Amino acid sequence: MYPFYIPSIYRPNSEFLLKIRDASPNIKYYIIIAKHQKSDYAKNFPLKNLVILPDHIIKISEIRQFILELARKNKETKIWMSDDDLSKFFFKHNTEKDSSSDKHLEEVDFITFFNKAEDVIKEIVLNESLLRNKKDKKSITVQFGFKYTAFGLQKKEFIQNTNIGMIQLLDIENTKNIQYDKSFDTLEDTDFTVQLLNEGFKNLLLNEFIFTAPQSGKGKGGLEGQYKEGAKQKGMLRFKEKYPDLIDIVDLEKGKYKINWIKLRR
Repeated sequence: MYPFYIPSIYRPNSEFLLKIRDASPNIKYYIIIAKHQKSDYAKNFPLKNLVILPDHIIKISEIRQFILELARKNKETKIWMSDDDLSKFFFKHNTEKDSSSDKHLEEVDFITFFNKAEDVIKEIVLNESLLRNKKDKKSITVQFGFKYTAFGLQKKEFIQNTNIGMIQLLDIENTKNIQYDKSFDTLEDTDFTVQLLNEGFKNLLLNEFIFTAPQSGKGKGGLEGQYKEGAKQKGMLRFKEKYPDLIDIVDLEKGKYKINWIKLRR
């Protein structure tokens, strides 16, 4: 399984992190934390798996860029970059052999979910490498994500070039020149995705792999404090400044917006 790089704030007892710690066979993982939280996390995790942020790195965009640089320093090819509070995992499978229309949603354990996802992703990457023009090196999928919750089963297996969200498999090897924009307070992952698409890369949301988690800023710990101080609104306004045609701010005060991904689909 590809290694996990996980920024974490005030969640030393996170069920998701403990699942990664206790996985068998062992998973390579790093939990990225602030210095003052070290003693709390050290109660549950080996020190070799804890990475202490420099004092000047505070915003989530700065933390994600730090993770990119760390992964590149570690010579990773692909990494999972994830929030620290994912909870349940599901995938859709055919209930009858050779039936593409009759699909069932099943809750699975953490290991099964990511192993199955990686198998699908590796097949997609292999097919792309066989089909694409060798001169068109950027016309590849470099970021994969999953559907966040499911109120209804999607007909499409994949959605191309849309938002990825709380967890993504990122191709480190082929995106060396893409950096997180440190001016963002939030929406830094959305901006990063736009940068990838503008460079000619692709991303893919796997609709048949589904997870649940608290809504952004709503979980205990995490970015709760920053959200209360208007971080989401600042991110929306920064995104509007950078990409005026890509975002519709529905209600700034309530933090409601819509990204026009259709304009970036090729």
